[in-house]
Amino acid sequence: MEELSKIVKLVTNSISLNLVLPIANGRLSKEDALYEGIKNGKYITDEAAAKDLYRSKPNDVRYKMLKHRLKKKLYNNLLFLDYNKFGSNNDFIKEQACLLMLQQAYTLRLNYEFDLVLQLVGKVMAIAQEYEYTNHQVTALELAVACYSEKGNLKQFDKTLPLLEEALLKRNLESKAINIFQSVNVNLKKSVTARKRLLPRLPEMIDTLNALWQEARTFASFDAYYKTSISYYELIGSFEKIVEMTVNAETWVEKGVINSLRFKSNYNKFVLVYAHLRNKDYANGLQYAEKYALDFKEGYINWFPYMENYFLLALHSNQLELSGILLNKVLSNSSFQKISNAAKERWSLYQMYYRLFSLNSTIPNNVYINPYSLSLPEYSKDKLGFNVAILILQFIYFLQKGDSEALLYRIESLKKYILTHLKDAFSLRSKTFLKLLILTVTEDFEADECKKKGQKLYQKLIETPPPGDAYAEIEIVPYEHLWKHILSILENKS
Repeated sequence: MEELSKIVKLVTNSISLNLVLPIANGRLSKEDALYEGIKNGKYITDEAAAKDLYRSKPNDVRYKMLKHRLKKKLYNNLLFLDYNKFGSNNDFIKEQACLLMLQQAYTLRLNYEFDLVLQLVGKVMAIAQEYEYTNHQVTALELAVACYSEKGNLKQFDKTLPLLEEALLKRNLESKAINIFQSVNVNLKKSVTARKRLLPRLPEMIDTLNALWQEARTFASFDAYYKTSISYYELIGSFEKIVEMTVNAETWVEKGVINSLRFKSNYNKFVLVYAHLRNKDYANGLQYAEKYALDFKEGYINWFPYMENYFLLALHSNQLELSGILLNKVLSNSSFQKISNAAKERWSLYQMYYRLFSLNSTIPNNVYINPYSLSLPEYSKDKLGFNVAILILQFIYFLQKGDSEALLYRIESLKKYILTHLKDAFSLRSKTFLKLLILTVTEDFEADECKKKGQKLYQKLIETPPPGDAYAEIEIVPYEHLWKHILSILENKS
């Protein structure tokens, strides 16, 4: 039933469902009933569908055959999907058009309709050359060469064969580049340990990718080089290099070095804003974030990650009014409930950190989760991220409450966490800041003593740059800002 449900969801957006699921004489057949039941959520399980349609169980041969027939028709209907209904970009739609025409051309070739094949080949080549679909160029040229061979057209055969050989060379170069990128990508998604093992090999891989792009001069070869480079610079924390790469990419598009029809400009803008955030260039980052904000459709899936970077730039710049406006815009968006649970949890943390600094919050109190009840996620060496952010939030919560007993208990947890999880050099900022938190308790919450005895640790914090994303714990608010905030809490309580 899960397989059918997925396909039903897709084919609902087909050009014409009646092409393969006709309703004869206005009467609903069993196939139509099963389709409608799945689409409308009436049939979640095979048991429910079989019981309603046949008063039987899923192993009933009638129900099995019904499912088989429907599945076959639904798969056929995938050929008629209307990608405009998915909000697909023009690049995707054009590639689907190429694939459909190539499928038609293959069918015609099997039926010896060589002239019709060549007509379709011409249409495919026009799109494939414009969009730099090298693989489709190869397929189309292979079909053309085969047709000219069958027709005995030596002149066109000799003219087309070198074009095929050139396209094959480019495709082979592209394939090498794509294989390298995919190898990097799978390691990056596997675990922190895998990322660390990959790091030493990445510079050489990037040099190879650049050489492949320079030789092939196709979009796919560039894309592999571009994305791998960004991933590497992100891993090592070289965000100024990402800024350079994204700015260069826009320039290359303008000069026609990169195919503008294939280049994902919004992705580039997203990365550019993110790189400014991580590079602590908040002023320029906010300018870019504001400039590009309208390019991301509000409430769409890519809008929420973009707003995370925009919000954090505002928060890191201490622009609390702007932070509140952006936060309220996200939380009140009707599509907020559709985003992933992990994204919702991040926004919950952002809300609470914003609340620490904002005295006149524009966000209703009831949307905030009490950090007292926020438990530390189970630690995993391969799942670094927000553990320290939650510990800090809990500590500041108890500090604001003046709950010294809870804080005394907490410093033991902090010490244990440092010894267990923050042993490597890349954890130095988090380790240093947690030591400052411990200091506030050991100095009995005396603001002057904490400031004086914490000066060395604070200076160390300033001098230690954030690690790259191969290792990073996320600083929702820079630790330097948090320490000043903690000192102000202590001063107000003295």
